[in-house]
Amino acid sequence: MKFLKKKTFHLLTVAAILFLAFSSAEACTGLMFTLFPNGDSNNQYTFQARTMEFGPDVTGWRLISVPRGYPYASCRQKICGEGIEGIKWTSLYQYVGMSPARPDLPLIDEVTDGMNEKGLACGGFYHMGYEDYKKNPVSTRAIANTDFVSWVLSNFATVQELKDALSQRRVEVTQFTVPSCSGNSTCPQLHFAVTDAGGASVVVEFKGGEPIVFNSIGVITNNPTYDWHTTNLNNYIGLQALSRESGIFYNRSYNKLGNGTGAIGLPGDFTPPSRFVRAMFFLTTSMPSYTSPDEGVARAFRILNQFDIPVGSIVAPSPTGQGMIQDSTMWTSLSDTKRRRYYFHTQTNRTVRVIELDKLPKNILSYMDLPAHDVIIDVSKKFMPIVK
Repeated sequence: MKFLKKKTFHLLTVAAILFLAFSSAEACTGLMFTLFPNGDSNNQYTFQARTMEFGPDVTGWRLISVPRGYPYASCRQKICGEGIEGIKWTSLYQYVGMSPARPDLPLIDEVTDGMNEKGLACGGFYHMGYEDYKKNPVSTRAIANTDFVSWVLSNFATVQELKDALSQRRVEVTQFTVPSCSGNSTCPQLHFAVTDAGGASVVVEFKGGEPIVFNSIGVITNNPTYDWHTTNLNNYIGLQALSRESGIFYNRSYNKLGNGTGAIGLPGDFTPPSRFVRAMFFLTTSMPSYTSPDEGVARAFRILNQFDIPVGSIVAPSPTGQGMIQDSTMWTSLSDTKRRRYYFHTQTNRTVRVIELDKLPKNILSYMDLPAHDVIIDVSKKFMPIVK
């Protein structure tokens, strides 16, 4: 079995790009949902979808396909700490996913989001300040948190297999760290959404070095912890799709000014708690379980369009203390775990594209650049005369 030759690259180059790539991804939003078309409980389709936010000056992206039998080594370039070599493994399953890309950076064989040939989807979501990974891990069990998605997709077919591996402490997940970020506590921290074709879906976080696995309720964003977000939903139980026709204040009746009054109080800002509530509202109201799978794909993209962040809408001081950063939505993806299809569109090209895993090249590490800007098509001459 042959693979593209792995390129080596300087520690500072890789450390800088990985650090920057994750350090500003504070506004990702994800959905995990299951459909039973026409109400048929024996016909199940499960999906995981998400947005990815970064400053456009931070990193680009490419899609990579990793074959079965591909050799992996975690903790490369000392990212798990001095003297920690990390585990090595061989990929059991082929998978496809999004990988950071820059002109000055060779191909990286790791992904931050993707799906494997068994229909297991996994994605990392920024979780700065709320993850407590293993300190001083055993070298023979260590992986960096930035290795986690690739480790999951290459090794497991179901959520239960992953849960078993975590409970058996097959790996110890430690903090990705290099001098450029460890001194000011800006090394990337992530929590993870994992969904399988059988409908199981979990969120994995770490506390005291140990994994904490939450059953997904259908939505994930960022800070704070997942259980906080689920509890916070109790504050929004009055939200509903049905418009309220009128209300009475101090013995006087007031009529609605337009439809949508059932959603008054729905938070509209870009903070993680607000996006969590908003995503849950749209998933609940816009994705009935009897929806067909193709319509479900279309609706998921329409829901996540509500979370697109235009360039310049979020500006904050850089966590490095140098300059400012801007978050914007770089791409949106969806994993169809039953039909093994990975869909995506980008900030600059809104056409939804699909990758069918069984059609990808086998036995070789391969990649695809993301599409360029949308082509604007002139349809002025498409008008037809009306014959009376």
